[in-house]
Amino acid sequence: MENRSHALWAGFFTLAMLCATIFAGIWLNRDKTLRTEYLIVTKKPVSGLNPQASVRYKGLAVGRVDRIYFDPEVKGQIDIQISINPETPITHSTFATLGYQGVTGIAFVQLDDDGSHPEKLVSHAAVPGVIPLRPGLFEKIESSSSIILANAQLASERLLQFLTPENQKTMLSAFSSTAKATDRWSAVADDLKPTLQRMPRLAQQADQTLLSVQDLAKNVAQLSQQLGGLANQLQDPNGPLNQTINSYGNLSESARSLTHDVTHTVRTFNKTLEEINDNPQDLIWGRPTGMPGPGEAGFVNPKN
Repeated sequence: MENRSHALWAGFFTLAMLCATIFAGIWLNRDKTLRTEYLIVTKKPVSGLNPQASVRYKGLAVGRVDRIYFDPEVKGQIDIQISINPETPITHSTFATLGYQGVTGIAFVQLDDDGSHPEKLVSHAAVPGVIPLRPGLFEKIESSSSIILANAQLASERLLQFLTPENQKTMLSAFSSTAKATDRWSAVADDLKPTLQRMPRLAQQADQTLLSVQDLAKNVAQLSQQLGGLANQLQDPNGPLNQTINSYGNLSESARSLTHDVTHTVRTFNKTLEEINDNPQDLIWGRPTGMPGPGEAGFVNPKN
């Protein structure tokens, strides 16, 4: 009987020590950090989000999710109660999104700020500050998936219309024409091979021609210099051109004098011919002597 009493007390003592150990562990491991409570509200699904989930601000862990429940006053609204460090810069433009860790599907709250309203959001335990929940990346993909599927279906229908038998025949004909054109271009390339082989020789000849042109240009430059010197000599007042012009002036003057003399001689000759024509006997008997005038020997006054 005494042994049973000792065993019972030993059992009580063991249970008491176990409970004390558990209580001490909970007491020592409790979170002593002071946090500020905020409220995230949304009417969209919060799949994968559980209490004690991490809360991050721009990627840094700043708190945890305390409670998730339906708002009793607003139908369909979900309230997410979070507690975060007081030093976290929560403003009126702060918003929340749901992030997911890898492929596990476990969600966490991601806080961010667009800076449109930098005033600090005041929050108390009785009246916590409200932070809106915006759609995250997966929500945006999910909302646009219907549009993506509709566009994919439309693209498939257009592809099927494009691949009709008539279009297939047209494409095969186009491929055949392209192949023929490629063969023709290959033949043209073969025809151009001799020309391409002669290109180095033509380039060498072109170089020689260029050298010849350069020599010709030098000769033309020298000739231009010589012509310039000749022009200067011709423009000289005592140069041969001016002397020739002066000689031509003298020759013109002599020609005018000679022309005058010849004209006078021709006139005299013509007059003589006219006199001979009028009095041919003058060639034999000579010209008759004229009547003596007053004061001349033999002059007879008709009045007498």
